[in-house]
Amino acid sequence: MLFESSRHEALCSSVWNEYAVQQATLSIIDDIETSLLPDACWPTHPLDAEKGSNICHGTAGNGYAFLYLYHRWGNKVWLDRARKFAMHAIKQYQNDRLAYGQGRYTLWTGDAGLAIYLHHCLYPQQAAIPGLDLF
Repeated sequence: MLFESSRHEALCSSVWNEYAVQQATLSIIDDIETSLLPDACWPTHPLDAEKGSNICHGTAGNGYAFLYLYHRWGNKVWLDRARKFAMHAIKQYQNDRLAYGQGRYTLWTGDAGLAIYLHHCLYPQQAAIPGLDLF
């Protein structure tokens, strides 16, 4: 057995309530949607400029959140935001290519992952983070 409750201390005394979790998630999404300016995609982070375009910890990885929200809720605003992130990631890729004189040839931290993300922005019904959504 992977989990034995007798070997773990509960973090809180309340029982898991799926409805409460869904409502909290919807509340967070609603707060985000109402706090953004009409043309804004997402609140920026001080390290956003340094992270690059990749899936692992860059723009493409963050953009997948929008694709999942679009897939889950069907609201086109999330697809539009994913595509804005894609355009930004393309600029990051081009700038990095010029700055370093070469690409990054890995799935998670390189250009291959970005290419897959761009494909998923064109075909959002197929969106899945490579290697994570196989099960």
